[in-house]
Amino acid sequence: MSVGNGAGVSLAGGVAAVIGEVVVHPMDTVITRMQSSVYRSQYKNLDGSLKRALFSGLYQGFGPTLIASVPSSAAFFVAYEASRSAFARARAAGHVSGVPQPVLDAASSAGAELVACAIANPAEVLKQNAQVVPQARQASSPTAEILRRFCRRPSRLWAGYSALVASQLPSICLTFSLYETFKAALLERLRWQADDVARQMAASALSAALAGGCSSWLFVPIDVVKTRMRLAAGGELQAARPLLKKTSRGLAASSPPPMSKGAWAVAADVLRTEGVPGLFRGSILTCVAAFVGTGLYIGCYEGGKILFNELCRGQAPHGLSSRR
Repeated sequence: MSVGNGAGVSLAGGVAAVIGEVVVHPMDTVITRMQSSVYRSQYKNLDGSLKRALFSGLYQGFGPTLIASVPSSAAFFVAYEASRSAFARARAAGHVSGVPQPVLDAASSAGAELVACAIANPAEVLKQNAQVVPQARQASSPTAEILRRFCRRPSRLWAGYSALVASQLPSICLTFSLYETFKAALLERLRWQADDVARQMAASALSAALAGGCSSWLFVPIDVVKTRMRLAAGGELQAARPLLKKTSRGLAASSPPPMSKGAWAVAADVLRTEGVPGLFRGSILTCVAAFVGTGLYIGCYEGGKILFNELCRGQAPHGLSSRR
């Protein structure tokens, strides 16, 4: 991958991250609140109806997410494209000719995701803790309040990193394997040109949406565990305990797990207190968010990559010039 292509990939990844986060963040906020251990006490009434608090402040925690998503997205796609290019050269030389292309795509996305997770995890911890700060208690912005909690123990910003990697690697590998397969089949069937920006975006968005929606449901239990670990790191237990006592005696048993518990212990705690449905809480909205978010994110990236690379070479993108 040349320097010019690398710049185009970085720019496209950053732009796609901004657009994707703006659209998906409200759904992600609701998912975080649903997967929280205080969902029944803070966001549901005793008759089972939902409180307005579940849908208020949907952009809480957006700041740190946006700041981290741009470099992490750029790093992911630079590593992903570089890895795919390296595998393509190795295949041309006959070194990996027996390895199926979906396996190579999965390996490329796995390496890229390890890089991106290291950048994104602190912002995800800040975001999810800010998303569950009750608006009635906000003397300042939710993000500022959460930042103060982590000042003394910044290492807690990497809470849930193992769960993040455990969920992201298989999810990303499956998603990108399906995505590249769907996209190649779609482009071949419709005979669209590879440098047509509009059609590349359409093919990429549709293929990515289908891939993301199909794969997301499988990893909802890991997302629930990851969310519980991150919220515990931000002190959700201390913040929620008085409210749990006022609401119902029975809810005290479903309080967040102590921070000392690992991913397996957290999962066991959820199963013990809430059963299997607790591990799949928010699964429908998660699939919808993955369908919309993945399609928009990768569609914008693929279109932006073509656009920026052509602009760097001083050429008008094919899909745009033909419409002037």
